[in-house]
Amino acid sequence: MGGTYLVAIAFSHPSDGIAVLKKMIRMAAEHRINPSFAKLSEASSKILELHIHQRKTFILDVLTEFTRNKVEDICLKEMIEQAFCYTDSAEQKEILSITKSIILGEIEGIPDVKHLPDLNELIRSQWESILEAKTDFLEFESFIKFRLKEYLATLLKIVECAIDEYKLELEYQMFVEQLRTCLTKQRTFTSADIVIIFEQEQILLFDEHQNQLTHTELMMFHEKALRLTNVTNLDERLLGPLVGISPNSARIYAYDIDHPLLHTVKNIFQEKVTITPIERMSYREHRSYRKKKS
Repeated sequence: MGGTYLVAIAFSHPSDGIAVLKKMIRMAAEHRINPSFAKLSEASSKILELHIHQRKTFILDVLTEFTRNKVEDICLKEMIEQAFCYTDSAEQKEILSITKSIILGEIEGIPDVKHLPDLNELIRSQWESILEAKTDFLEFESFIKFRLKEYLATLLKIVECAIDEYKLELEYQMFVEQLRTCLTKQRTFTSADIVIIFEQEQILLFDEHQNQLTHTELMMFHEKALRLTNVTNLDERLLGPLVGISPNSARIYAYDIDHPLLHTVKNIFQEKVTITPIERMSYREHRSYRKKKS
């Protein structure tokens, strides 16, 4: 960029221009740059003037961060209510929370999100084009309306994915509640502890006499659970047999205590189940059940 040129950005509220100016001054200080390139216009405190004589990366950083902070939450709430017609405040809050978790990368494994463009980059590239074009005057509201179409489309896609996750969570909670209700009507197979060893390759169930349940016995309990619950997709390795047995208590020793299946078991059986890392299993107990393995 040759020479110095002026980019004036008009905000709707003076507080916005002041907020951006303060951030520019702080960033300039961090980069040991004279902050005089940024100031509020003498004509109006709503107008921020940037006197640019060379490319400053932090200018784009500040404008990008401010834009996201200003519009993102408002846009997400409007999309949830107006585009997807969720008017209940509790539902809106839950979907917004899921959306933010997706944006922050806290929810993984959503295929439609993996290949979406970076939100910061979508905004940053638009500000960069403004500066490169040496646009002398720009209204911030116009920037939002005309320059953020791809950013808003990406947000809309993320909200759509969040709603799908919300629906799945509702279905999961209904599934858990259904099984809990069925268990209250089910007579327990044994009043004593049963022990489960949750290994990487196999799951072993032992009755109160420390005898490993055979595959035939597990299938019998699994089929019993299917008849009791009318659920067709019960896991036959652990969840189905456990529902069929309906134990008063169960101790699970697991290599991976955070396994999703174990979370489901805990959610259904609650205080009846304890889950412990397998390395905490006493040597004596470990040896005893290993000897009982069929």
